[in-house]
Amino acid sequence: MSSNLIALQNKFLGHGQTVYDELSRLHEQQGHISDGDIEALARQFSLPAQHVRSTAKFYDELSHDTPARHVVRVCNGEACRAAGCDELIDQMQQKLGCSLGDTNGDRVRLEHVTCVGYCGCGPNALVDDLPVTLADDAAVDQVIEHVTDGAALALEEPANAVYRPTADGPCVLMRHFDKDVVSVDAARAAGIYSALERAVTTMTPDQVVEQITASQLRGRGGAGFPTGIKFQTVRDNEPDDGSGRRFIVVNADEGDAGAYIDKELFERDPHTQLEGILIAAYACGARETVVYNRFEYPRALRIMRQAVEEAKAEGLIGQPLFGTDFQCDVRVVKGQGAYICGEETSLLRSLEGVPALVGTRPPFPAQKGLWGCPTAVNNVETIHNLSWIIANGGAAYAAIGHEKSRGTKAVSLNTRVKRPGMYEVPLGTTLRELIFDIAGGMADGQTLKAVQVGGPLGGILPESMLDTRLDFESLAAAGGILGHAGIVVYSQDDDLMRIARGLMHFCAVESCGKCFPCRIGSVRGTELMDQMIDTGATEERMNLLTELCETMKFGSLCALGGMIPMPIESLMTYFPEEIDRYRRESGTTAVPA
Repeated sequence: MSSNLIALQNKFLGHGQTVYDELSRLHEQQGHISDGDIEALARQFSLPAQHVRSTAKFYDELSHDTPARHVVRVCNGEACRAAGCDELIDQMQQKLGCSLGDTNGDRVRLEHVTCVGYCGCGPNALVDDLPVTLADDAAVDQVIEHVTDGAALALEEPANAVYRPTADGPCVLMRHFDKDVVSVDAARAAGIYSALERAVTTMTPDQVVEQITASQLRGRGGAGFPTGIKFQTVRDNEPDDGSGRRFIVVNADEGDAGAYIDKELFERDPHTQLEGILIAAYACGARETVVYNRFEYPRALRIMRQAVEEAKAEGLIGQPLFGTDFQCDVRVVKGQGAYICGEETSLLRSLEGVPALVGTRPPFPAQKGLWGCPTAVNNVETIHNLSWIIANGGAAYAAIGHEKSRGTKAVSLNTRVKRPGMYEVPLGTTLRELIFDIAGGMADGQTLKAVQVGGPLGGILPESMLDTRLDFESLAAAGGILGHAGIVVYSQDDDLMRIARGLMHFCAVESCGKCFPCRIGSVRGTELMDQMIDTGATEERMNLLTELCETMKFGSLCALGGMIPMPIESLMTYFPEEIDRYRRESGTTAVPA
C-alpha cells in the first residue's frame, strides 16, 4: 500500500515531492491543519483524502486541527522529571485553567513535549517554539503573563554547558568547540572542509571507505553497526530502476530524553557536520543527502539551514567540488513530532510522505532505502567523526577506545550532578569515572540512587554497577544499552516506580502502531503500572507485568517495543525496594512509604 501511495505522489506532485512536505508547509503558515485543509490538499493533488489525513494525524505537530494563539509545551522527559516537571505541569494547568492537550478561553494550548534538548538545565518548556527554563515561580509567571496578556517574554534561551576534554584526553567531536565556527568563513579559516578536499582530490571512494573501515567506527545512534561496512554496502548495491541513485540520510531526530548531543554538534559546529555528510556521500557514490532535524530543536534547525545556504554560496553544495566531477545536494527536512522517526525505516517512510510505520528488514536501507535506492542512514555524531578520520587516518582513530568500541563518545548529563552538561570521553570510560571524577559527583544534597544510559529504552542501573564501562558490549552485558549516551542520574528524591511508568507511557504515546505487542502492550503496561501505583503492586500484577514485558520484548517489530521492557525489568531486578514501597494486598490502597 505504501509503495502505491508513494507512486501516486510522484505522479501528481512530482518525483520526490510528498504530502508530508505540503502538510509541513501549510502548518508553518497557519499553525494548524483543519479537516477542510486536508480535503483541499487531496483535491489539489488528486490523492485519497484518507492518505492525507492519516499522514497528518500521525505526527504530533501536524495533527493540530484548531488554531491556538499561543502554545506552551512542557518537557516531560526523564531529565526534566528529575528536575521537577510534574510539579511544573500541575502549576501550569492551574494557572492557565486547562488540562494537558486542551486549549483555554484565551486560545492557549498546553501540551507535553519530549524533549527540548536542555537537559543540563530544567525543568524546560517550549513557549511558541522558544525554549525556556522554568525553574522558579517568577519564570512561570512571566510565561503566563506573556500568553494571556501579551506581555513581553524576557526569558533568555537556556544553554547547556559543554566541557572539552583535558589536554591529555583525545578530542575529536569537540575539537572546534573552543571557537566560533558557525559561519562558513570562520569554518574555512579553522580548516573545516580541508579533509573533504583531501578525500575528493587525493583519494578514491574505495580508499575513503577503507579508512573508515580501519577506524572501526560504529554507529553512534544506538545499534553500533560498523560504519565502513554500511558505506561499502551502499556503494556495492544498485537501485532496481537502474538510475544509479544513492542517498545519505542524517538521522538528527534526537528524541532520547536526556540526550542533547546532536543539538550541540549542529549548533556549535554545523560545517564539520556538512563536511562529514559530503565525505560520506563521496564514499558511497551518493549525489543526494537529506538531514532530518526534529522540530523540538528550533535553534539547531535554523543554524543548519543557514549553514547549508552558506555552503551552497561557497560552491561546496550542489556544484562540482575542487575541480572534480563530484557534487552533492543537501536538503534539510523538519521533523513534526514522532519519536519513532529515530528508527531508520520509519524515518525513510516519513521522507517518502507516508505514515512513518516501521518497515521489515531485510532488505536493509543500505540495500533498498529512500525511494527504493541504496541509502546510508547515520546519526549526527557518526557523521561528525568522518573528517577527523580522513585528516588523521583510520588507525589513529582506532587507537582510541576499548576493545570492540573504538574512538570517543559524546555524553550528556542532567542536573543531578554538580557539573551537568556535554562531555567527550574515550569509549571504555566507566560510569563512576564519568559521574564522580569528570562531572564532579552528585549535586549538593543529593545521593545517587540510579543511572539510566541510552534514553527511554535504556536500563536503569544501581550504584553497584557504576564500574560498568561506557561501551557497546559492557553496557549490554549489564542489562543496558549505550544508545545515544544520554545519561540521566537519579537521586534519593526520585521515585523509580513512577519513572518506569512514565517510560511505559512514553512508548504508548510514541508507538507507530504497526505491531500489536508494542501498540497494545504499551497501553496495557501503562494501565497496569497505574493500578500498581494507585492500589498496590500485588503478586498477580507483578506476574502480569513480567509476562507483558516478555511479549513486547520478543514480539515487537522494532526496538521501541522490543526494548521498552529493559528499564522495567532492570527496576524489578535491581530495585525491588522501589516496588516494595507500593506492594499491598489486593483490595487495599497503596501509599508510598
